[in-house]
Amino acid sequence: MKEETTLLITVVLVLTLVGILMVYSASAVGGNDRGLLIRQLFYVGVGVVLMFGAARFDYHRFTDKFVFRVMLLTGIGMLLLVLVPGIGIEVDGARRWLGISGITRFQPSEVAKFVLILWLAAKLSQNREHGREFFRGFFPPVAVTCLFAGLVLAERDLGIPAMMLGVAGIMMFVAGIRWHYLALSIAPAAALAVGLVAFFPHRVRRIFAFVNPWDYRDDAGWQLIQGYSAFARGGVLGSGAGAGEQKLFYLPAAHTDFIFPVVGEELGLAGTLTVVALFGVFAWAAYRIAKHAPDNFGGLLASGIACMISLQAAFIMAVTTGLLPTKGLPLPFISYGGTALAVFLGMVGVLINISIQASVPESHRVRAHGNSLTAAVRGIS
Repeated sequence: MKEETTLLITVVLVLTLVGILMVYSASAVGGNDRGLLIRQLFYVGVGVVLMFGAARFDYHRFTDKFVFRVMLLTGIGMLLLVLVPGIGIEVDGARRWLGISGITRFQPSEVAKFVLILWLAAKLSQNREHGREFFRGFFPPVAVTCLFAGLVLAERDLGIPAMMLGVAGIMMFVAGIRWHYLALSIAPAAALAVGLVAFFPHRVRRIFAFVNPWDYRDDAGWQLIQGYSAFARGGVLGSGAGAGEQKLFYLPAAHTDFIFPVVGEELGLAGTLTVVALFGVFAWAAYRIAKHAPDNFGGLLASGIACMISLQAAFIMAVTTGLLPTKGLPLPFISYGGTALAVFLGMVGVLINISIQASVPESHRVRAHGNSLTAAVRGIS
């Protein structure tokens, strides 16, 4: 697995460097470019430390009873705290952030994505022999996934819950849950999604703008139209790094949710296809790591991480090109943002550790506390 590990690290670092360049370019308006660049570099530094730290951390230790419960309770606790008035930070009517001594803020839902993947991998591994049963195999992971997704949904965030549900469904399928259980769960999930859109006028406008953005060019369709314009201006080779015009107060969220059109304008079709190809290589390398993981827990954990990053990348690229209704999510490794970038890089570190252990003969593989996975997950409840 040495080739996959090297490829994974190379692709992630290249995408991160592209992100630094694009964030600097997209934020070079209004005199705040240096501040955003410094913060992005800081977040990259934190993420790289987490990545290489996680790469050296035996992933089996995540199933340690103490480590696992601390992470689970911390994840749920932060999702609850962010909903408390006076503690959670509210921006544009949504309360999604917690602050650290007034210095910075972070988004607990990004941390919760990894905690959920970790819980699902451990629980599905533990209940492998009961995976085809409804109450012992299917119901527990669905219930916990709905708990996490519901808490994030209470923050008025629809994108991350959708990612959580999608990744959980894939992980359960990989773990051997009966496909008709998963199929039957699609109908209530779809009905809930329709209800969550229908009862919120701004979401309804986004759907109509997705169908015909030019009818809503001054409202919900503005961002998508400006994204189209950015891609059109870029042509094949782009206008050059830093030379894009759509970021000049035309394209909202140019350095965060809609950074992909900035790539299209400044680096052209060649740049966007390169980014798509890099994510494709990432998905292939991560798939190989999951396939050759040394145990079931490692395979499920790698599958969940690979799906979360790859699906979110595909989703946001589809949104910014008009293939899906507009919904704000960061493009992994590229968009500006501290919590998401650090968590994504940390998850890559876990993938690296799984790959390294897959390369080591079983007789030499280091297990946390000398226990096997089965013994470790036995105490998880």
